[in-house]
Amino acid sequence: MELLQNYILIFDQGTEDLQMLESLLGHLRCPLTVTRSAEQAIAKVKQAPPYLMILVGTQQGWPQPLMQQFRALADRCGITIIAVTDVHAPSWLRQEDNPGVDGFLVKPLNRDILTSVVQSAWIRQTYCLAN
Repeated sequence: MELLQNYILIFDQGTEDLQMLESLLGHLRCPLTVTRSAEQAIAKVKQAPPYLMILVGTQQGWPQPLMQQFRALADRCGITIIAVTDVHAPSWLRQEDNPGVDGFLVKPLNRDILTSVVQSAWIRQTYCLAN
């Protein structure tokens, strides 16, 4: 059985949302790791899987092969993948059309919702790795 990792991985494409996200997650006092490239993110997940991966950037910036690789790693390790999106995004894909992520965090982000997502992701990984 793999050891549980008590951290959140943020894959940021150089957006201004990172500071806000770090601030909101700061109250949870869980370690955060920020990566800026796909190679960094994949290497970190392979080294020590987080329980939550948050993708920050535009949906067009997540190429399908990259998302498939993230999904394969996530399924193996019980990682929850969440993408940050804007309430005014021109079009949201239905979950069936976007199998790479488990859900979306819609800006403006809410501290209580983010706390719930973090707790759910931790519980999911705990359950997945126990079975």
